[in-house]
Amino acid sequence: MKSDYISLHGGNLFRMADIAGVDPAEILDFSSNLNPLGFPDWVRPLINSRISDLIHYPDPNYTKARISLEKHWNIPREEIVFGNGASELIHILPKIKHFDLAVIAQPSYIDYRKSLKLAGLQIQEILLQKGSDFELNHEELIQILQKDPNKQILVLLGHPNNPTGKLLNREKILKIASDHKNSFFVIDESFIDFVPGDISFRNFRSENLAVLWSLTKILALPGLRIGLLLADPKIASGISELLPSWSLNSLSASILEKFGEDQDFLSKTKEKIPEWKNIFKNGLEDLGIFRVYDTHTNFILLEFSDPKGNVQELENLLLKEFKIGVRNCGNFKGLENNYIRIAIKTQEENEILIRSFRSIFKKDPKASKTKKVKPSLMLQGTASNVGKSILATAFCRIFTQDGFKVAPFKSQNMALNSFVTYEGAEIGRAQALQAQACKIRADYRMNPILLKPSSEKDSQVILNGKPVEAMDFRDYMKFKLSAFDEVKKSYDSLSEEFDMVVLEGAGGVSEVNLKDKDIVNMRMAEYAKAKVLLIGNIDHGGVFGSFVGAMETMSEWERKLVSGFLINRFRGIKSLLDPGIKYLEETTRKNVFGIVPFLNDLRLPEEDSLEFKSGSLSDTSPLGDRIDILLIDTPRISNHTDLDPLRIEPDVRVRIARKKEEIGNPDVLILPGSKNVITDINYLKESGISETILNFHKEGKTEIIGICGGYQMLGESIHDPFQIESNLGSAEGLNLIGVKTVLEKEKLLKQTEGTHLASGKKVSGYEIHHGNTKEISAKSIFQDISGESLGHQGISERVWGTYLHGVFDEDEFRRDFLDKIRVRKGMKPLVKIQARYELETNLDRLAEEVRNSVNMNEIYRILGLA
Repeated sequence: MKSDYISLHGGNLFRMADIAGVDPAEILDFSSNLNPLGFPDWVRPLINSRISDLIHYPDPNYTKARISLEKHWNIPREEIVFGNGASELIHILPKIKHFDLAVIAQPSYIDYRKSLKLAGLQIQEILLQKGSDFELNHEELIQILQKDPNKQILVLLGHPNNPTGKLLNREKILKIASDHKNSFFVIDESFIDFVPGDISFRNFRSENLAVLWSLTKILALPGLRIGLLLADPKIASGISELLPSWSLNSLSASILEKFGEDQDFLSKTKEKIPEWKNIFKNGLEDLGIFRVYDTHTNFILLEFSDPKGNVQELENLLLKEFKIGVRNCGNFKGLENNYIRIAIKTQEENEILIRSFRSIFKKDPKASKTKKVKPSLMLQGTASNVGKSILATAFCRIFTQDGFKVAPFKSQNMALNSFVTYEGAEIGRAQALQAQACKIRADYRMNPILLKPSSEKDSQVILNGKPVEAMDFRDYMKFKLSAFDEVKKSYDSLSEEFDMVVLEGAGGVSEVNLKDKDIVNMRMAEYAKAKVLLIGNIDHGGVFGSFVGAMETMSEWERKLVSGFLINRFRGIKSLLDPGIKYLEETTRKNVFGIVPFLNDLRLPEEDSLEFKSGSLSDTSPLGDRIDILLIDTPRISNHTDLDPLRIEPDVRVRIARKKEEIGNPDVLILPGSKNVITDINYLKESGISETILNFHKEGKTEIIGICGGYQMLGESIHDPFQIESNLGSAEGLNLIGVKTVLEKEKLLKQTEGTHLASGKKVSGYEIHHGNTKEISAKSIFQDISGESLGHQGISERVWGTYLHGVFDEDEFRRDFLDKIRVRKGMKPLVKIQARYELETNLDRLAEEVRNSVNMNEIYRILGLA
């Protein structure tokens, strides 16, 4: 026979989901009074570590669990009885001894009465009166106990009571128990761990007073069923004889072993519950719909102010219209009409219920204190170099194409390829490209923290587009906590201005050693309320293991933020992935949103040095009739993307050399930018590369070019008096250009346009440098529109340098430069532009490929835009 109520207890998700017509995971359940913080972070790894033990029977005495409880809670092991949840113990209580009568308060937990009736016990009920705010009438209890002093009476009371949330008066109950030795008191403290202060009966056990304790609620583990009865050793022994063997499974026992070690979790719970509860309670009272009863624990009792209020109708309406479950109190004696019980959940979830009540009862919307959440999608990775940046760029363009005003965001980026915005702020090159994909100007808010490694242990910290100082790891860890406030300001500003934000994470999401200081991955996703897609690079191998492993390292709140997976850089037949996808989705309960193919020749700037350092960008194919351009890879290389426009030319081969032996005989040798110029010039000398470069100059066959830091290295000297980049002081350059450089405290950051004086061709790009370079005996080769020099020719016309990042971006100058090299090699100039370095076409191509590879309908659905 179907009950009039959704459940005799709270938490029947399947019944609620059936009524709502949705998946159980979509129900926001206020009917079960579990810890809104979820279970502790140690639970998942602990259970995983014990799965192999399931092939053995548990220790029937649960020795380790008893030892742990004795150690951490000062409960003698012989006074502990374990049960399959508190409910099993409640049903065994009437069998402790021959009782003549049982006393319970009403309303109270419905299993009290059920267990007593099944045992055939006569029941005396004390009705908790609404007029006295449901406080226990101690005099009435005393009168029952004194009516026949010879009777053996079982007294079963909740502390706090469920559903009223009221605490007992400990002193009075202890006095009554002491005065009535024939009675046996059981105090149910299933919710005591949510109550601030030391008000438990656990340390006041006696021959006629036992404490029932459930960890189901505080640990948010109702599926594991962990109950304890703390009683006199004789009583405990007798109850154990009545229980079946192995009331606890091995996993539950392992939780008990660990539980006492985590006092911080209990403290945090007791700190957060009152905070969220007070805000929730005030919001409920403001509605004017309910009388809100003041409870001492993690749930609230509500009574309709209007006696004609229909609780069952409200219960069903909340489910069907809002996917919210509440506890109809109609089967609690004394609360048959007009009462509901609701759990305290997170502030955001509590706000959802308040808004639902306002909608149902047609109350004017009240301005929420919480910020209005804009849609946001975040791309995080199982590791570095899985394609986060490029896929974030793709989604920026896709959403822009679909008519949304979009902005990119990465709170913290560690990269050597930076970009200067129109306003003169320095950000990661990837965010600049993503801004272009959004068809907007890049600004510092899109990458509020940029880290540029300057040594093995230090990085220059760029905050809000401006350099702060060089910091080692420890100093930065301290700095980033306050810097996160700046990150949040930047994000909030973007979110307010744009329709949606596409966020990018950093590194791998599984870096558990860094999680407590995280400001770029899940903490940022949590702040932004972003939907997270986890990206794995199948080209590296082991993608399914990396997905599952990444999920297993996450806390529960992190797992909830993950909407699903994207498999990136796939080559082959997609159907071969089906078994792996099935395993992944069944194991994690998250879906694969798409399989993105390996995209060759995208012609888009790389985010950082990982792809570069891997060697995949070095073209070692036969030269043929192409121009051979060599880039020297120095230890502190930066902005190697300056060569990207050269890579697209059909008559060019771009190689990379790290050692003297790899150099060969190039037509053009380029020294790139550097984050630590003195360190890199010393490397060139120690490796013998500098000697090779000087020999090229003497031979006069190779064009030698320096960009930014490389330009400084080609000069006479570099001085770093303020230790901007290192403590090495000064270094002699290669003396191929008559300039000297001093590193100043202030960093020059600006976008620049100019002219190549010899050809008259336009050049454009940006400058990022501390160096103040003065000509000693050098001829200017580029000038900006104000006539300032942007670079100089060296002691021969085949040596030159410039501060201009992006010097090869302009198609006409690049072709003119390459044709000059062709003529020198005895080949005809091509004259006509062979390849255009314009990123728009490539961005559209990227967007099309990704759009065709992922389930965009599902992505719009999770963003609430479908």
